[in-house]
Amino acid sequence: MVISLFLTLSIFFLFIALFRVYNLGVARLFNSPIVLSTIFFFLIHLMMPLLQWDVSYFRYNVEYDLQPYIFSLLFVALLHAVFIFGLSCFPVDEKPELLHFNLSHTFLKRALQVTTVIFLVGAYYAGKNIIHILTLGYENYITDRISMGVGNGLSLLLAHWTYVSCLLFFFVFYHGKKSFWINKISLVGFIVSLVLAATYYGINSNRNSLFLLIISLLSFSLSFNRKYAGHLTFSQLRKTVSLLFVILSIVFALHTIGKMRSKASTLNTQTTEYGLINSLNGAFGNHENIVWLMENEQDLELGITYLAGFANFIPRSIWPKKPVGAGPRLKNAIYPGSYVVGRKGNSSLTTGLYTELMMNFGRIGALVGSLIFAATLSLMLFKLKRQQSPIIRLIFLFSVVMFSAQFMYAEFLGFFARYIFSIVPFLILYIATRHIKS
Repeated sequence: MVISLFLTLSIFFLFIALFRVYNLGVARLFNSPIVLSTIFFFLIHLMMPLLQWDVSYFRYNVEYDLQPYIFSLLFVALLHAVFIFGLSCFPVDEKPELLHFNLSHTFLKRALQVTTVIFLVGAYYAGKNIIHILTLGYENYITDRISMGVGNGLSLLLAHWTYVSCLLFFFVFYHGKKSFWINKISLVGFIVSLVLAATYYGINSNRNSLFLLIISLLSFSLSFNRKYAGHLTFSQLRKTVSLLFVILSIVFALHTIGKMRSKASTLNTQTTEYGLINSLNGAFGNHENIVWLMENEQDLELGITYLAGFANFIPRSIWPKKPVGAGPRLKNAIYPGSYVVGRKGNSSLTTGLYTELMMNFGRIGALVGSLIFAATLSLMLFKLKRQQSPIIRLIFLFSVVMFSAQFMYAEFLGFFARYIFSIVPFLILYIATRHIKS
């Protein structure tokens, strides 16, 4: 029954995604919110639930009854169908030519200078955090990452500027081919920032950030090239298959990192076999949240987890009783008293868009919330894409990846803070280049 439902829903949603790719080009795999969010929906709420059910591997319960498991798949499929409908409110996927740029030497030179400064800031904080982790000892850090991060929130967020500078260096490199020095310097900057970002995210075991970095680079590279817009050709199909192979290789790399993390966290406990399902479950095993909520009625949060996202910018020293996000709240719902603010050894859970909507507004409210979220996102992306500034259009591409990928599986509190801090370098670059003719 689960396999039949999986196949039916998979065919339905993947047909929607592939139909848009066929008509609008391979680039839509990574710059269309409908296509990219559907790919991640398939991974999180279809593929992972099937794999978990097949081997009876769950985190919260030993097993679940078939009926609520089936209902959870149907309900989340309805939520995503509503989400797709909301994304269709504004024609975000149209006019692909708006993503192609012909930039002047002066513009690229200024962009390279500003990107270098952004990279140095990110590199400083990434290096600082790496030293902190190595000083504590990797095993100690990985078993208590939440406590280790208390008081270092700004440092952790600014370290992500290595990620953003990598994208910006690539942007300058791609468009600076007519200028020898700009092209070569930006290439060196791209390689250095990519290596540092991979090193940093590898050490702090942030597998999803590595994955998103690759997705963002693919989004940028395909979106800048006109030949990847329009009907799918045989050549593009071949390259699409190659891209999928690259993504599968990345999944294998994430599995390897997850295996290292598991060994560290079970250093002094009985070691268990670490399979691919276990690895992927740590990154994308959010659907069990939906199943658990279906089987266990809880008081609604009524928007408090979203308030926590905005309150995250206020230090707890100023607001001692500020609300925590959805992850700690869900953790305490499943394991009462397991998360206490300020206590060492805390661990949280990753929620995701649909889990958090259900936690706050229930099943009917989640349907309405999914539509509102998607329509608002569609309007925001529509406005960004149609701005004249190339940098604002870069923000469009970056936002598509963040809201179509990370937003689908992340806790709103952490996602919102990271997104805001990641947008700042783009805005700095926009201010620095807005008077230069592009």
